[in-house]
Parts: sequence; structure tokens; C-alpha cells
Amino acid sequence: MPENMVLVEKAEYLALKEQPELGKIWTVVDLNRELGLRKSLDWIRWLLRRNEAEIKDWCNISEMENGKQRYRIQPSGARKWFEENALKIDWDEPLPRG
Repeated sequence: MPENMVLVEKAEYLALKEQPELGKIWTVVDLNRELGLRKSLDWIRWLLRRNEAEIKDWCNISEMENGKQRYRIQPSGARKWFEENALKIDWDEPLPRG
């Protein structure tokens, strides 16, 4: 084995890989970029609001004074949820009108 390589159990590797994100909070822009979703920010916000009860452990949606909503997203929870649900999501579903 090359000197710059080391054998590590996969679970330990994945835990180490997540550490740089510990304590970090994503915005919807970060979520779209980091997960490579390639969807409009409005569409992602709509998807998150529609699944709010299911994602409450890793996504906090709160009302701001100006009437807009703030999204605080925990990266590890978002990665896991999108990985588990990617095939269930209708990625071509249009935003509802109105």
C-alpha cells in the first residue's frame, strides 16, 4: 500500500468526512450547490416546505419580519434525507401556480 494511504473502516471514514460540516448551517443556496440539485431556489423552498414535518430534525423554517422565510439546514441531515428520498421525488414536478 502506498505510504500516503491508510486503511479505515467505511463507517469511520464517513464519520470523518462529515466532521468539516459539524456546526455548519446551510442556506437553500448552499443546499442546491453542495448536493448538485440543479433546481430553482423557489422549487427547493417549495419542496422543503411541503416536507417540513418530515425534515424538521435537520431543517428549520422560520418566519422573518419581512414576511419571508429563513431556512437553516444541517448538512448531514440534508445529505442523508436527499440520498434516501432522491428516487421518490418527482424532480420534474412544476411549482404550483399562485
